[in-house]
Amino acid sequence: MNVDELQSLRTQAKAVPTVRDLFTKEQNRAAQFTLDACGIHADFSRQLVSSDFLAVLRAVVASEGIGTRFTEMASGVVVNNTENRRVLHTALRDDAGKSEWAAVASVQRERAAAFAEEVRQNAQIDAVINIGIGGSDLGPAMATRALRRFRNGPDVRFVSNVDAADLDDALRGLDPSRTLVIVSSKTFTTLETMHNAHRAREWVSASGTDWRTRFAAATSNPTEAIAWGITSDRTFEFFDWVGGRFSLSSVIGLPLICAIGPDAFQEMLNGMHDMDAHMATAPVAENLPITHALTWFVNAVLLEHPTVAVIPYSHDLARLPAFLQQLVMESNGKGVAHDGRELLMGTSPVVWGEPGTNGQHAFFQMLHQGTQTVPVEFISTVEPLGDDAVAHDLLIANMVAQAEAFSAGSESNDPQRRFTGNRPNTVVLLERLNPYSLGALIAMYEHSTAVQGWLMGVNSFDQFGVELGKSMATLAVEAIQKGTADTSQTMTHPLMEWFLSRRQNKS
Repeated sequence: MNVDELQSLRTQAKAVPTVRDLFTKEQNRAAQFTLDACGIHADFSRQLVSSDFLAVLRAVVASEGIGTRFTEMASGVVVNNTENRRVLHTALRDDAGKSEWAAVASVQRERAAAFAEEVRQNAQIDAVINIGIGGSDLGPAMATRALRRFRNGPDVRFVSNVDAADLDDALRGLDPSRTLVIVSSKTFTTLETMHNAHRAREWVSASGTDWRTRFAAATSNPTEAIAWGITSDRTFEFFDWVGGRFSLSSVIGLPLICAIGPDAFQEMLNGMHDMDAHMATAPVAENLPITHALTWFVNAVLLEHPTVAVIPYSHDLARLPAFLQQLVMESNGKGVAHDGRELLMGTSPVVWGEPGTNGQHAFFQMLHQGTQTVPVEFISTVEPLGDDAVAHDLLIANMVAQAEAFSAGSESNDPQRRFTGNRPNTVVLLERLNPYSLGALIAMYEHSTAVQGWLMGVNSFDQFGVELGKSMATLAVEAIQKGTADTSQTMTHPLMEWFLSRRQNKS
């Protein structure tokens, strides 16, 4: 969109009255702003968007060709123009044979599922450790925790940090001869992952066990994994048309398959696939990912709120905010448009959050009465996730009360006890938290993120900012190993010199 169109949208967005006024003027607002799809019930009625403005936004979706862009993406058109790559994570959960990409992905997924079932049936394996980082960790770690009630396999642990404490903690109490280590890395060259993999290999070898019998790999670079020493029958491939943050439905899900089994993993893929189909076929006015994307676009770009808090009122979804941090900010945290031109608008909000009710007693004070408006996304389930139904009712009561309080506020003659309200929020409720609904929820966020990127004009599928840090870290490692700071790094070499001197004094 051009600068005039953007300015017009901003003017209209900022002219919307309070949420309280919207409910007064729009008698059918709750029904108009509530959508259901794939076991997800989403209530957007407390967003600062009028019915008329929502119609304007939906017209923008049509004029920007968002539906066509999704169809092109899913059909294999190169939409990641900066890296000249296809973006085909939807093919990972499509029925085999519908496309060449679905077919080749299915072969690898079936191999991984068969291997995972062998692991699950192997009485000589008690635990699985997944070593990865970013998309090779956040997705499977989040999903394994979220599907706690469906775990019926070995103990599955995740290591991502190169800080030795992370791997030390994961290995504690485990028998190396009875532990499977999965090295999950798209390139199989990531510094942190490969260092941890080397340490784990030494740990297994020190026990007298042939480490090759206790290692597997999930990677888009099988040649490198095999050269590192992992056998070909234990190397499972995904492809360069799958971005790391979109890769949970690929063989990166191997540790999750070990935890919940192939059938439950397939149910998660079914939920993803059904949300993919909903995104592709539902009219804009009924389209859940598109409507979700529009509310985030309004808050981040038009109303210029710099952050969004994702608050799962579900202990099992505690890692969802971290997963979304990568999905949203790595995708849309860009400074230029997809064609390199200067952007006309802001891009990704900062995504953060903690589970409710914990957050209520930490940062909700600022959300209610602070000077900065922070949109909130609440997420929970209708079905209790534990044995205490009363506790679940208390949980939901707290969530609903907070949603009302953020929107309605509270008047008082005492300014210290006054709540202005008018803080936009959405409530997303799953009928139940199971593999199918989790898959649908993940796919909803994937598609919402892509739609936001298309509206912003960015390429949501590259991540050059990540690559810069990797390359500079390599140079810093070389300097530390030499014991000499690189003076060309004018902003950090004094710090490096101080660190090296302190390390030498300690040795």
